[in-house]
Amino acid sequence: MKFEVEKLIDDVALKVGYGEIMGSTESVEYVLDRMKHIISIAEDKGELVRYVTTLIDKSIKARPTSAMLINSSREILIKLNELLDKGIAVAELKTELSKVIEDIILKAKMATDKAARIASHRIVDGDHIMTISYSKTVLKTLDYALMDGKRIKVTILESRPGGEGVIVARILSKKNIPTTLIVDSAARYFMKNVSKVVMGAEAIAVNGAVINKVGSSILALNAYEARVRVFVVAGIHKFSLETVFGELVDIPTAREEVLLPPDKRREIGENVKVYIPLVDVTPPEYIDAIITDRGVIAPQAVPFLLKEVYGTLPPKLPEVKDLIRQALSKI
Repeated sequence: MKFEVEKLIDDVALKVGYGEIMGSTESVEYVLDRMKHIISIAEDKGELVRYVTTLIDKSIKARPTSAMLINSSREILIKLNELLDKGIAVAELKTELSKVIEDIILKAKMATDKAARIASHRIVDGDHIMTISYSKTVLKTLDYALMDGKRIKVTILESRPGGEGVIVARILSKKNIPTTLIVDSAARYFMKNVSKVVMGAEAIAVNGAVINKVGSSILALNAYEARVRVFVVAGIHKFSLETVFGELVDIPTAREEVLLPPDKRREIGENVKVYIPLVDVTPPEYIDAIITDRGVIAPQAVPFLLKEVYGTLPPKLPEVKDLIRQALSKI
């Protein structure tokens, strides 16, 4: 693999790995945009397949909880294998694969927009909403509520580690939304002022559990105890077809330096273990509704929705790693 492309792929993985690019949707859009670029510079089928499969493999390893990334990658690899089987020229292969990627991006944008529009109908004039972390879909939901003339307030958790809540507070301030930024541990204290909790998602499991930024499950539990309704807003592309019990196998963690800088590490000694999960799993019983581009459903209804979309449950879809193996075997 050419050094320039290898460096580009490593850079993509670094940016989408819960780092520079905060939102799950934006991270996938970035991966797909870079994929189109490396497809365009591939000189033959072998390079194209190696570039695409390496980018997919490293991106998923960097952000393993992103159902949208896994689902999009599966769709691209299925099409890539079909095109390779046809034996078409590399120019046509590039064109057809780029069309698939553009279609995935367009469908995801439409789904995000539709889910946000539906979610905005659940917001009423005077609502005080609490949320966590950065979600493009949640921000778009609030935009629609404002467009409808609804007066809203927002309380946003700081969302450590990463502090995405600070950035969201800045965005909301520019939208002239009265916003309160609080430390994560104060969610229960401020819950008495809140009318709804609205969250995004990295993934939604088959059993209705929601995988999102760490702290989401505590936020949902606090809301549940205070009898505040919890809504999760996500397009159908965020539903994880690999999950059965809700908890993903690989929960990513931040480096210990995020919590414990080197000088502090020396002070407390090596006997202290530092563990910083970046996402957690919110049980379905703490969620009132999941709002998708297909409508509003109870978490317990996720299997029925997936069966409606895919025709069977569990969906009979190949795993990404098997599709990668198949594509590499054809060059």
